[in-house]
Amino acid sequence: MTDDTEEVRRDIQILRETIDRNLDLGWEDYRGGHEFKLIADGKVQVSQSEEENESDYVVELDKTGAIDCDCFVATRPLGGDSCRHMRAVDSHPRL
Repeated sequence: MTDDTEEVRRDIQILRETIDRNLDLGWEDYRGGHEFKLIADGKVQVSQSEEENESDYVVELDKTGAIDCDCFVATRPLGGDSCRHMRAVDSHPRL
């Protein structure tokens, strides 16, 4: 049985974000583990491989690239840096 509380999900998101930041990934790295779906003008749904067992997230775009995400890491009051979902969208060659 897993502990699937909101607090545990947040801790896992923070851990995955920390790992991702330290790896400095590019498009070739994100391509294998992520699926990108344009769901509206300026909005991309980012799904991760089933191995990651994470929810889908919505990344908002403007002309300069990813500007927001609905994941916990991007919505934290501190920081202001992009999350791994935003970096994955920014690395996509056609988004």
